[in-house]
Amino acid sequence: MLQQLKQLRITYWTARKAAFGLVLLASFAEPDAARSESHFGGLSLEELGNVPAIASSKSATQVFDAPTGSFVFDAEAIQNLPVDSIPEMLRYAPGVHIIRPSNGIWGLGMRGINSRFFNRVTFTVDEQDVYGTIFSGLFGNQHDLLLDDVASVEVAYGPGGGTWDNNAVNGTVNVLMKTAFETEGALLETQIGTESRGLAARIGWAIDDKTSARVFAKVGERDSSLTRFDYSNKWDTARAGFRLDHRPSSRDLLSFSSEIFYSNLGYAYNLADFDTGALVFQADRELLRGASSQVKWTRNNANGSAYSVRNWVTYSDLKAPYATFDIATAGIEGRARIPIGERHELSLNLGGAYDEENTRSTLASDFTSDFLSNSSLYSGFQYDWKIAPDSISLSLGADARYDEKSDTTTVSPNARFIFELSDSDRLWLSYSRANRVQPVSLSVIESLRSGKVVDNPLVIPAGETNIVVDRNLTNAVSARELNSETLDAFEAGYRAIFAEEKGTLSLNGFYYRYDDIAARIATSAAPRLAVESPFLDIQGAYTNLLEGEAYGFEAHLNWQFTPALSATASYSRLVDSFDPLLESTNPVVADSIQFSLDEFDHSTPGHMATINLSADLAENWNLQTALRYSSGYDFAKGYQPAVFQLDSRLSWRTSETLRLSLVGRNLLDPYTQEARLKDFFGHWTELKREVYLEISAEF
Repeated sequence: MLQQLKQLRITYWTARKAAFGLVLLASFAEPDAARSESHFGGLSLEELGNVPAIASSKSATQVFDAPTGSFVFDAEAIQNLPVDSIPEMLRYAPGVHIIRPSNGIWGLGMRGINSRFFNRVTFTVDEQDVYGTIFSGLFGNQHDLLLDDVASVEVAYGPGGGTWDNNAVNGTVNVLMKTAFETEGALLETQIGTESRGLAARIGWAIDDKTSARVFAKVGERDSSLTRFDYSNKWDTARAGFRLDHRPSSRDLLSFSSEIFYSNLGYAYNLADFDTGALVFQADRELLRGASSQVKWTRNNANGSAYSVRNWVTYSDLKAPYATFDIATAGIEGRARIPIGERHELSLNLGGAYDEENTRSTLASDFTSDFLSNSSLYSGFQYDWKIAPDSISLSLGADARYDEKSDTTTVSPNARFIFELSDSDRLWLSYSRANRVQPVSLSVIESLRSGKVVDNPLVIPAGETNIVVDRNLTNAVSARELNSETLDAFEAGYRAIFAEEKGTLSLNGFYYRYDDIAARIATSAAPRLAVESPFLDIQGAYTNLLEGEAYGFEAHLNWQFTPALSATASYSRLVDSFDPLLESTNPVVADSIQFSLDEFDHSTPGHMATINLSADLAENWNLQTALRYSSGYDFAKGYQPAVFQLDSRLSWRTSETLRLSLVGRNLLDPYTQEARLKDFFGHWTELKREVYLEISAEF
């Protein structure tokens, strides 16, 4: 297997077929030959060259080739890690920070700037992007996928302009689903635990020799996390979908997929009442539901050229205390990869998308318009030149995007060198830029009301008595377009495969430079004393407020001690700092600027590490023991303690069709305080230690 890996690296730049890329990623992530061959039925590399890339119209080599570091969870990791969702799985990707402030809510940060809305990374499923322009982000609970149908989870670090999307500022996550050809038969899965219960079923069948289909459904419920107030954040979720794959020829694949989803989550917040000055505790629900569908055609030719066209439509409806809106998106995209001789290759993409948002007022928010829309056009190219065979390669590219709402055009260039030092290691250097379009909603906010009790009350003398102002109520208003946020990224990396099939090593280092980051700033402040609860009335707005820099590195080691015992370890280091683009001598304005600085400066930990041990205890018995650590940090809304936790999965495959797994999460402490997250408007909770039994039967 090691010799195959070496041969892949030697021939990499001259044989860039999608199937070769799939083998490369599977091999790099898992050195065990039996494991990687099982997915392709033991085909040789020559035979694989004739297999169409049925899994994705965008070849997996584009993740590995992106001007950034990369990490892949293969099918075995997805099956064996002690997790039950994609966000929880991403905790074990180096440099990725996952935080769960409440039940059913996650924040995702890559190399800094974590937010509930995943707003500086993109998250796609088979390339379908549900990134909403209204708030420039998405909801993590929108992707409660059936893990048995997931083929791989690909993590690409750094700006993705020219390769993925302009809004992939700090990175992208692409979930690659299995085709219907790979899921023929029936699956029944149940989860019974101390905190959660779930049931999932899938049926797949061959319609004819060239066509297969599957349908699936899953439901689940999760008990309330530990709350500091008297309310329940119990989470109920449901999902169902359909997929059809058809091979018109050996070169082509036509896929159609469609899903509907439902999420009902308990939620609580403090309502700011500007008439009385009160902060009223409100217990409510956050209801998210929607549907998505995609049609995709892919062609891979024997000469290495490839073409794809895809069309997608999505709809989601949110009813929450802080905001209520529905979002509809539609788009079409075409891609082409064209070899030019033996040493050159050109990749092109062209696409357009339309977003439509309908907003509705809540007790906490109002908008100047109840209808928002945005059309965008984008195109890009990537040119690869093998300067010296098996030694030096250069890649240049750019992505151009026009957004109708802001009437702006942005260009995101990238350039990289890859040096093949030997047949088993290589070094890469890159520069790339990202341009993040600011949220559409920020230009039409009429009122966004919030409040807090201050640590140091203001005492105002009033005759024989004093008036105590112990709370701030804030109202944010915005009435103008914001400049696009930019990021310039310089990166370097090293990858190696060790001799004798012992494992792999990857090291990534980066330096980022941000500009025009949008944040909230106070514009005026006045005490309101003639009310039941006196308060400081702060009016604010959103503006391009910050610039900053970040640097750090990720390291990942995979080591095979014996055929039955292996380990993976990762460590990441992040240092970031931000400065204001505006200054003020007004103490209230200065405090608001400092608050925004603290939100960005300390939204992710400086140190993160994981260790995962995999041991085959006996025939058909496997134990996965995973430790994860993230350092504490001083967040604008409070201190986030360090998290050191143990997750474990003990699996027993009783037969070829039945698998039992006992999973424990957060085992070291009865409660885990994991709460401090930017853009989270509710009350923090604490996650409980949990154990669940997972039963999976295939027919």
